[in-house]
Amino acid sequence: MFQFILEHSQALEDLFIPCLYLLLLPFAYSVGASLSTEPEQQEKLCLAFAYAYVLGGAISVAMQIAQISGLHLGSLVMFIPNVGSFPRPYANVAQPNQLALMLCFALASTWFLYRKIKITKTVAIVAAVTLIVGLVFTQSRIGWIILPVFCFYIWKTQTDVNERRAPAAFFILLLMAYFLMVFGLSHIIGHFGFSGGSVAEHVGGRSERMGLWAQAWSIAAHHLWFGAGWGAFGPAQVQIAADFPSSTYAEHAHNIVLNFAAELGWPLTVLIFTGLGCWFYRACMQPVKTSTRQFAILCLIAVFVHSLVEFPLWYGYVLFPTVIFMGMLHQMRWSGGGVMIRKALIIPVVVFGLFLMGAITWDYQRVVTGFNVLRWEQSGTKVDVRLLEQPEFTFFPQFFAYFKLMKIEPTEGMSKETIAYVEHWTPRFGFVHILNKMAEIYVLNGAPEKAERMMQTLQRLHPYLYSDYFDYWKAKGNIDARYRAVFVNMPRRDAP
Repeated sequence: MFQFILEHSQALEDLFIPCLYLLLLPFAYSVGASLSTEPEQQEKLCLAFAYAYVLGGAISVAMQIAQISGLHLGSLVMFIPNVGSFPRPYANVAQPNQLALMLCFALASTWFLYRKIKITKTVAIVAAVTLIVGLVFTQSRIGWIILPVFCFYIWKTQTDVNERRAPAAFFILLLMAYFLMVFGLSHIIGHFGFSGGSVAEHVGGRSERMGLWAQAWSIAAHHLWFGAGWGAFGPAQVQIAADFPSSTYAEHAHNIVLNFAAELGWPLTVLIFTGLGCWFYRACMQPVKTSTRQFAILCLIAVFVHSLVEFPLWYGYVLFPTVIFMGMLHQMRWSGGGVMIRKALIIPVVVFGLFLMGAITWDYQRVVTGFNVLRWEQSGTKVDVRLLEQPEFTFFPQFFAYFKLMKIEPTEGMSKETIAYVEHWTPRFGFVHILNKMAEIYVLNGAPEKAERMMQTLQRLHPYLYSDYFDYWKAKGNIDARYRAVFVNMPRRDAP
């Protein structure tokens, strides 16, 4: 058993998360359905999410202000150094666009709480303005789409006369305030000593997403029926990046449809999204638009818009609420009494789930320890290198393969087995230093053509870091003719 796992570690790694999700997603869907068999339950479920999103949004905006101010609050808030240019504060979400999505959830929640008379008009206005300011701070372009769609959808569908309605004038003023702040951000922050933040900076320049979409389209075209494999966009991208203009290294296509097409093939992708489209129309668009249904639909709209330019559903804190909302909407459209499950079955499942969570957490801590050992060793600290070796069983074999990859140094006369090992894992870890290592192994072991293509790949996937490696190969070429033979055919230092 263990030998099979060791020999097929990468394949099992690619299957582990999808299988886990296949088990958890129906459960989350059923949770949404079972908690919403009655209108009162549906309202309570949405109120629970709404309060959580508004509170999380308010705390996140406060964290943004701390980051902009350059405050160091230890482990409470992720620190962003003040270097003169205006940062894109992300609170503790670690990615500005992800924070923008969460703030959009909070805006939908504010409207829902106002409709349900859970907050006053003054509180709703203050909360909306605060969240809008946070959304502007993220400088995320998804807000340019989601917010107008929100306002239009609410304006056209809030018909329930038994609940408070937000007037159309409010949405017009909200949109005007948002876009005035978006276009005026660079002027506002200039008074506080910052530079940057202009709309032109976000619209102009090279479009990395367009490059990723072109690569995804090519991968899907060459793996038309079954795709390159689940989670295989990154490795496939490394294989073909040299044939495309510069973009960036990514493990996702930044568009959910193209990502599915590249990894699963077009037939299954068309089937999945046709089915989802039909479900959305019948469950969301045909029924009467109650405020509860509208709130869930607003959240689904935000996720869908974001999924067209990034990959929010790859994060559990977006995926599982989305699936719960879908389960609730399904129950609202096709009501059913549910299925009674015996307590004798639930308890073992819960216990096993807790055990599995503990095992995964413990195993991941071994990975964290490995990265620390690797860093300490590189800094000259004496460490126990045995902690870098792959244990007999692990949920994360790819990380231990990475540790082994990092220990391999390019030299002359390397064995075919070692070169094959590096060739196997380099596409899985298309980081700049890994690509450079592969190129050096090629140049030192009689494969200059492969080295040239690998450096072309490095430039295409890491254009902002390429100049350092260009200088490195230039210096090596001055003392080694093998490096010089590759260097003369490399992209120029300032290649776009």
